[in-house]
Amino acid sequence: MTQERGANILIKQLPAFCLLLTLFQLSIASRALAEERIKFTVPAAPWRLTLPKGNLVVEQQQVSPNGRQGYYSMYDEKNKMSISFFIEPVKNCKDSKACRDMVWKLGNSSWENPQQVIQSEIAGVSYFEFFMPTFQGQPVKQQNMYAEFVKDGFWVDMHISKILYRAEEHELFEQVIKSVEFEPKK
Repeated sequence: MTQERGANILIKQLPAFCLLLTLFQLSIASRALAEERIKFTVPAAPWRLTLPKGNLVVEQQQVSPNGRQGYYSMYDEKNKMSISFFIEPVKNCKDSKACRDMVWKLGNSSWENPQQVIQSEIAGVSYFEFFMPTFQGQPVKQQNMYAEFVKDGFWVDMHISKILYRAEEHELFEQVIKSVEFEPKK
């Protein structure tokens, strides 16, 4: 093949190569936008808990004056799910399973007639979940999941709930737990 013919082939293939490169860059940019994460922390924690932004709208953020505890709540309008959690120093439990067992044992006065109770793990995170058909006499069909994270001396007690729950929506709960990441503060 002559140099001239090789150059002609390259020139003819250059637009296709440029198009492919542009599509690849757009794919990376759209993935970066899809992976936008929101961050939560308290001043005393050595990390930030991050979640994919997706459809989450942060409704409440409270940090204690001493900077060691915080409460956060958000709502996913698309999936009609509530997510809330506390961040605080770990004291009465030392790992995810011990914290899960402690929260379950303590109970909560708002838990009305919990049914289908399950205690298990998702990606190494201990959780319990249950279904509440009614709340204060009203039908709600609410699924609740409490997941317990312990990291670097701090504990995250996460509550995920969804009213008008259907069994095929369970994957949404699992996705939230699997999506939690901890990034070190710089």
